Amino acid sequence: MEAGRIISIVVAEDHALVRQGLKLVLSREARIQWLAEAGDGPTAVALTRRLQPDLLLLDLGLPGLDGLDVMQAITQEQLPTRVLVVTARQDASSVRASLSYGAHGYVLKTDDADELIGAIFSVAAGGYYVSVELASVFERENSAEREPLSSRELDIAARVGRGMASKAIGRELGISEHTVRKHRENIARKLGLRNAAELVAWSIRHRL
Repeated sequence: MEAGRIISIVVAEDHALVRQGLKLVLSREARIQWLAEAGDGPTAVALTRRLQPDLLLLDLGLPGLDGLDVMQAITQEQLPTRVLVVTARQDASSVRASLSYGAHGYVLKTDDADELIGAIFSVAAGGYYVSVELASVFERENSAEREPLSSRELDIAARVGRGMASKAIGRELGISEHTVRKHRENIARKLGLRNAAELVAWSIRHRL
């Protein structure tokens, strides 16, 4: 994402009061453009198809089509919109299900406004983001003794935690994208992590 570029957003949330709160929070950020809002799943898909925003802020518990169904429809139609889930569900299985259906980020309705804004920028820039609060969930699940990370792997994990994609990490560290991907595979193996979002969560948890 180019510096200073406006991020267009559609919000899908079935509670009007929550939509109003999100609109108030996002209106304070000059680089975010609120395009439209949906109160149910079918409307969310239709708006995303028609407007093709940079980002869809998506609740999982939508009527008509739930959040996973919405993501499935977006993926099947190969729409360019990236998805940031904004939900009250705090279990790791919901995070994994969302990521498997195409979500690029996952934040909680209990998170503060700064974290939401940070997640929006990270996801719009091509990265992944998982709520800081959820990092501890993955930490408990992966608490067994693990092989330690090398200094290079720690460098890469820290950059993944900031939402950087493999290509950007390679440029910054002076190594190939392929090498970065191999390091990420080794990191995931050593830590017992299953996807990029869990690596982001681990990095946040360990303050990298």
